[in-house]
Amino acid sequence: MNQHEFDKLLEKYLAGECDSEEEQLIWDWQENMLKNSQILLNSDEKEAIKNRLWNRIYNNTIGGTYTYEEDEEGTRNRGLKILKWGIAAMLVIGLANIFLIMKNNDAKAIAEATAVTQASDIEVKNTSATDSEIKLEDGTVVTLKKNSSISYPKHFGQKTRNVYLKGEAFFKVKRNPNAPFIVHTGELVTEVLGTSFNVKSYDNSKAIEVSVTSGRVSVYEVSEKSPAKKNGVILTPNQKVVFDKSSKKIMPGIVENPVVLTVSPTKIDFIFEDTPLSQVLQKLKNVYGIEIILENQDLNHCELTADLNDLPLNTQLELICRTVNARYEQRGTSYFVSGEGCK
Repeated sequence: MNQHEFDKLLEKYLAGECDSEEEQLIWDWQENMLKNSQILLNSDEKEAIKNRLWNRIYNNTIGGTYTYEEDEEGTRNRGLKILKWGIAAMLVIGLANIFLIMKNNDAKAIAEATAVTQASDIEVKNTSATDSEIKLEDGTVVTLKKNSSISYPKHFGQKTRNVYLKGEAFFKVKRNPNAPFIVHTGELVTEVLGTSFNVKSYDNSKAIEVSVTSGRVSVYEVSEKSPAKKNGVILTPNQKVVFDKSSKKIMPGIVENPVVLTVSPTKIDFIFEDTPLSQVLQKLKNVYGIEIILENQDLNHCELTADLNDLPLNTQLELICRTVNARYEQRGTSYFVSGEGCK
């Protein structure tokens, strides 16, 4: 039986037109798919998928609402019909997806498909005009932006914590070195142990953006062609990455408004008096965690006298460069300062 013939059989089953022999083919198909996947799934994983599927069949057909009475033929037949249609629908939707994945013989894909099924346990959609805060069972706090949705399992696994995002959300992840927290956004995956970061991934947008507030974040592309080779970067605070969906390019950069990272009991002082430029830039680097590179070493001889308190980093750099006859530009995740310098 080829794929087209099998599709026709499934359609016939849904229409209730199969004889007993054809129905048996459907049930044998369900059993054989899991049996023939020994190189992909261990016995526990097979049983987990099977149990999950049948639990959903029960809950979506007779669970909690169906009452079976042996002596009432009409009720009995109606209940069996509901059960039959429910089973058929679940087989077509659930098992057909698993079948396609197994046909590709991709261990990574089957793991991700299982994660997708688990992640659909709970789905939260924010249709309000304000942010919505969600606290997950592991202590992670998600701030879901408007017109966004997130799905995740009731209980995370022991090795990974997978969630699936559409739209935008800020994550403050509870650290767990044994179970990375993984955010799936279409073709891009963001993986952390414990940190805070923002992910923006709307369906109608041409790009996906990830920016980091604290900690370190691994961002990489999910590639079907070369699953072993990941196109990705490691981000640190005040850094971001933009993934172009069409070109598949990952472009690292700096967040629009870098924030102070240095923890200090007192206010950080940005007042400089006859301070060598190299020391000024080193302080900015230490405070914001962003690399600032002097391309012309003659600039080291310049000194700065200025009050740069209460100004954003970009404004501070602009005033510094004007004062010492220089200019700056952003390249990737660093700033570069160049120019003739003071005389």
